[in-house]
Amino acid sequence: MRSKVMVLILTAILTLTGVYVYADRSLIALQTGLTLPLQWDDPYGKQEEPIMLTMLPRQLPELSVSLTPLYYLPESKKLQFGLGYSKYKYQADPSRNIPDRIFHVTIRGTDDQIFDKDTVIKTTGLFDEFQRRSIDIDLNDQDYLDIDVAWVSQDGNVLTPIESSSFKVELE
Repeated sequence: MRSKVMVLILTAILTLTGVYVYADRSLIALQTGLTLPLQWDDPYGKQEEPIMLTMLPRQLPELSVSLTPLYYLPESKKLQFGLGYSKYKYQADPSRNIPDRIFHVTIRGTDDQIFDKDTVIKTTGLFDEFQRRSIDIDLNDQDYLDIDVAWVSQDGNVLTPIESSSFKVELE
């Protein structure tokens, strides 16, 4: 009797794990790097080769957000990356003025020019969400990038950071 209960519990655990992996397969592929977090202007046209600017994923501990490696598309002049986070911790909430994009990413270049116009594509899983980000930027005259990721509230067109995390990327 006891062994039958153990087999049933083990079967239930394996079944639930299988359902989770199947349901979140696209999100898991983005989070683990099996799928690059790229957005294409013309998905059926000629694909340009992305340049990997950072080698490893980065954790932003202040926000409990994971950041994929950064990729640059030299012909399109776009910096692309992904943000992964718990959808229960970070949700769009009109009552608290949390916008649908949840995070605002600001990039400051070597010449102090600010790049913050981005495109966001969300992938939602059972427990997590993943945002693909694409920012127009020309890296030709840049030696480094200061990147700030902020959880924001929005009142009209005014964004107010609630929490943020910053880091610097040296370019070669």
